[in-house]
Amino acid sequence: MSVIDFHTHFAPQFSLAQAETSEGLFGGRIRNGTFTHREGFAYPIVATAAEIEDREAWMAAHGVDVSVLSLVPQMFFYDVGAAGIDYLRAANDELAALVADRPHLMALAALPLQDPAAAATELRRVVEELGMVGAQIGTSDPDGRYLGDASHDPLLEAAEALGVMLMLHPYYTSLKPGLEQYYLTNTVGVPLETTVAGASLILSGAFDRFPRLRVLLAHGGGFLPYQLGRLDHAARVRPEGRGAATRLPSEYLGNLWFDTITHAAAPLEFLARLAPGRIVVGSDSPFDMGDPDPVAHARAAGLDPDALDSAAASLLGGSGREPTEAGPASGGVSNQ
Repeated sequence: MSVIDFHTHFAPQFSLAQAETSEGLFGGRIRNGTFTHREGFAYPIVATAAEIEDREAWMAAHGVDVSVLSLVPQMFFYDVGAAGIDYLRAANDELAALVADRPHLMALAALPLQDPAAAATELRRVVEELGMVGAQIGTSDPDGRYLGDASHDPLLEAAEALGVMLMLHPYYTSLKPGLEQYYLTNTVGVPLETTVAGASLILSGAFDRFPRLRVLLAHGGGFLPYQLGRLDHAARVRPEGRGAATRLPSEYLGNLWFDTITHAAAPLEFLARLAPGRIVVGSDSPFDMGDPDPVAHARAAGLDPDALDSAAASLLGGSGREPTEAGPASGGVSNQ
């Protein structure tokens, strides 16, 4: 089998160059190798995010055959209005050029959630013209509306019609109220955002409106997989707990996939039991909160290699890319 890393990030060269100017990138600046968003979040620019040779070396060292690249989430810039549409289009163009003629790389587009119609238009462009396999999007738009809100239906409709995946990844650029201490903005806030976004898609009836929609939830699905029983219970005993969904929340697992980033074997083992055939490898490279050895951790959790292959193929769906194309690594996840 080939190991596909569905969760790994890149930073466009043009955006890095802009961030080093006095004007910065929408107010974000690089100083001494660290990018600081104008809202305060800072992270080092790791070579793996910017240089293809470093990316390929990382893949070979970690047993990854194919990487599905997506934009560094702190560079979504949903709150800059129309300027963000042109910016993300340019970022998508650079990513498409980067993966062209490299069968060991695939691309997920970044889309302007501040304008759902523009997001749908850009998704059609990157899939039909640039050969991307889907998109990575934030969990909510600048107005705080989660993806289940009907305003995002143009994007969801386009993704279903194109037969491509949407990967949900929180757009986190500053401290969250109540989570300022102990790095809780990341350790609790990020998976919480994914949880709310996933529940919103279910309870809003989005999967009833778009039954063939395929969604990948980052970071092991946040807290959602571990609270599906609670959501089911609420749907049984509270009218508002069912929302617009026609079934129990747990009955929508067929629309969801989860990456392996749980940082421990026990939750990953539980996830594999909960959603067999719905788990794909993810590293979150090159961030320090990523999984430094995703293939080894998948093996330690006893994940079935054939199930990983099947999940990758079903998630890629109508993208037209085969998940078995060989890359720089040899071998795959094995129970041996």
